[in-house]
Amino acid sequence: MRDSVIIPMAGRGTRFGAPYPKELHVVAAHRTVLHCCLGPLTALGPERLRVVCVVGPDRARSMDVVAEELGGRGADVVFTVQNRRRHGPGLGGAVRAGLPYCEGVTALVLPDQIFTTREPDDFAVAMDLARRHGRSALVHPTTDPGALRADGAVAYDRESGLITACEEKPERDLGRFDGLWVVPMAGPDHRELLPSVATDPARVLTGAACVEVGSYVNVTRPSDVWGLRCPTY
Repeated sequence: MRDSVIIPMAGRGTRFGAPYPKELHVVAAHRTVLHCCLGPLTALGPERLRVVCVVGPDRARSMDVVAEELGGRGADVVFTVQNRRRHGPGLGGAVRAGLPYCEGVTALVLPDQIFTTREPDDFAVAMDLARRHGRSALVHPTTDPGALRADGAVAYDRESGLITACEEKPERDLGRFDGLWVVPMAGPDHRELLPSVATDPARVLTGAACVEVGSYVNVTRPSDVWGLRCPTY
């Protein structure tokens, strides 16, 4: 059985302010944000993955990038469309559209989040934690108030390796958080929780095991990747 990764690419990304999907913004020669995002998956071993891309209009080039980077290395790549009436809007709807095609542990990788792992096998370690304990996540350690207000904030205990609290874009009591969730993962028995991660991440991640990433950039504006070197694996 393969493990699964959902990559939601159906959003319009209007805040980015470009006439193309933000995952196709060029970071270096022949390397886009999406190429950078997929790097950790190539290190994981594509032959063990089913990659489920949830797409909307004007995503042909994004589909090509995934097919080339992961399908060309042995991943089982599936493309499906988010129907807002059937699946619901936003990230939750995109995850619901992808879930029927998933097997094994399911990870949610956002195509506008660039991260590096501290060790080459950290992604695989997190997936094994989800397999054994039901839920896990890659997390980025930070206490920056601006980052905590803008993303999914978590508090986690380094001794036990567990997430103890989680809130989406908190406005108060920021001192209780010390990280952001980057990639949530769920085993087969907890997979149906994943659509809630955008609106009620505590339901998905509180009590989940976690592994820290080495670096993290949430790409919301072109300036977020100025001077960034696309990670290589």
